[in-house]
Amino acid sequence: MNLRSLRREDFRLELLLGLGKTSQVYLARAPDGTEVALKLPRKEIREDERLAQMFAQEVRLSMGLNHPYVLRGLAGKPFGSGAFVALEYMPDGTLDTLLRQGRLDQERALSILTQLLEALIYLHGRGIVHQDIKPANVFMKGDVAKLGDFGVARTQDHPDPLERAGSPFYMAPELFSGNPATAASDAYSLGVLAYELLTGKRPFYGDSYEALMAAHLTKVPPRLPASLDLHPKLAQRLQGLLAKNPARRTKLESLRRTLGGYYTVEAVPDKPKAQPRGFRFLAWLRRKKR
Repeated sequence: MNLRSLRREDFRLELLLGLGKTSQVYLARAPDGTEVALKLPRKEIREDERLAQMFAQEVRLSMGLNHPYVLRGLAGKPFGSGAFVALEYMPDGTLDTLLRQGRLDQERALSILTQLLEALIYLHGRGIVHQDIKPANVFMKGDVAKLGDFGVARTQDHPDPLERAGSPFYMAPELFSGNPATAASDAYSLGVLAYELLTGKRPFYGDSYEALMAAHLTKVPPRLPASLDLHPKLAQRLQGLLAKNPARRTKLESLRRTLGGYYTVEAVPDKPKAQPRGFRFLAWLRRKKR
């Protein structure tokens, strides 16, 4: 069945998954039984030109991108009273929920990091800066992580987004200074997330926006604990993501080479190959455990 031709009313709502300031998200079913996450913008969002444009961008990008670690749009309408986007359903929620359950196993943390790294390299190769990398925008299905939520992304067609965004916990220093988001600022956000994945806590804390801004702008980022026993080059590359100067930050392609990369596929296989290419450091980690 071609889901792209479906309208909002063609989906049967089954369960409210989330209720936010801009939209509601439901577990819904298409006429052929396909489960989707149906995102419906609130009336005030549809009627505000700036916010309506942001939702329309999310619809267009979600449906136009094709990568195993980018959340895929299956159907949608960008504007009007029937505006919606039907996204692939990720039954295990967000990475945010997973992290609140406790520190991850190191092998799983590196696996998720590698998937998000591949998603960002794919986006940046298409001139897209996500601008809002955080656990709440990473969606989980088993061991698969997918990056979503493109409403505030900076693109070649829209180089000046209608809104600069991002959680202050994950924002790059230059964004606090009012500079535009770049691939390097996405890399910094990934570095913050990498630290959280591996240690169970964020590198910077503050009880206000101002305190977090001061931390990102002036504080030396904490070192990854030696107890993680990471390969020295990997630890160096991850630490380099948190450089204050965007020009000195670890490039994502460099981090990919250090991690060993991850084989590129058009769809995530139900059963991974017995010996997939890449993940050299994960293989090294497994050998150390023996």
